[in-house]
Amino acid sequence: MLSVILDPYTSSTLLQDTLGKLSPNDWSDLEELAAQHKITSRFYQTTGGSVKPEGFPSELHAQLKKTYLQNAVRNTLILHHAAHLLGSLRENNIETIGLKGIYLIENVNHSIAERSFGDIDLLVKRTDISRAIACAQACGFEPSSYFEPADQDTDIKHVPPMFNPDGLPVELHWTLLEEDEPFSIDIEGLWQRAQPVTIAGVECLALSPEDLLAHLCLHLTYQHNLSLGLKGILDVVDVLWHFKDQLDWDRFLALTRTWQCQRVVWLTFNLVQTFSAAIIPDAVLAALQPAEPEPWVMEQAIAQIIAADPNRGGLTPDLAAFSKTSGIASKLKIGLERVFVPRKIIARLYNLRPNSPEILKGYLLR
Repeated sequence: MLSVILDPYTSSTLLQDTLGKLSPNDWSDLEELAAQHKITSRFYQTTGGSVKPEGFPSELHAQLKKTYLQNAVRNTLILHHAAHLLGSLRENNIETIGLKGIYLIENVNHSIAERSFGDIDLLVKRTDISRAIACAQACGFEPSSYFEPADQDTDIKHVPPMFNPDGLPVELHWTLLEEDEPFSIDIEGLWQRAQPVTIAGVECLALSPEDLLAHLCLHLTYQHNLSLGLKGILDVVDVLWHFKDQLDWDRFLALTRTWQCQRVVWLTFNLVQTFSAAIIPDAVLAALQPAEPEPWVMEQAIAQIIAADPNRGGLTPDLAAFSKTSGIASKLKIGLERVFVPRKIIARLYNLRPNSPEILKGYLLR
């Protein structure tokens, strides 16, 4: 029911009919579910942002309104800091793409209070990382761990989070996924397709609708193992709704083939259609579908979306390789390779000096 209420594809007639049938206990249950999925502000905005529906308990409505306004203040402060940083990057001629929440909040969502987000995700070119770090430091953001831009760093996709005195993190990405993941993100093509937008009052760039859609599918289903729940589903649904007349599905399919992420996108789209009335062309789903999809995969995926458990562990490429290996010697080899990684990676993970004897402490922790 919560997904029907929050789905932009739900007609106003169906929405009002659904809300009119809710009892006070239903409202309380839905509020708890919205909190679990971190979509409380959207729940308030959709159901009672202008006029409180009949049957909506007044105390609960007042509580949600307070949460909604607090989220508006917090997001406004984040946008204030983002404006300062984006302005600095622009002044230094560093091309920048706004990712996820910092882009969606002003360019896709209906208000800056609708969606909660906890950091500023920006994409810059690998060659600009050092200058981008300097810009962030000039804006009051300091690195949280050792990082050397000249290192290869194939196991991460962004600079370790940089925090300002208020505890707000900035993540400066140079790619969308780690370079050792089982995908082939076309970064050059991504920059070529990027489109001009305004974020926090500053002119910068955003992913094309097709790149944005593919990224959000990977972000929800692969990177976060479906633990984002309905919040992650709604991000994908909102992009489908917002760009419904602009999406080039042929380009999108070509992009998924290049990125080699067809199965992840197919699973995400099937989940989207489970929780939303979003329209995805049959031909697109057919082109993405694996040769022999297993029914249990969808059953498990739906259960994980409903659970929205951020503490659930994911299956990394190393764990997948480990699980498929039968011999003890082969398993031991994989385990040792993941413990005894290069010392610069240990230095970054545990904020140690790479050339100091204390690096041994990092390997012990590892």
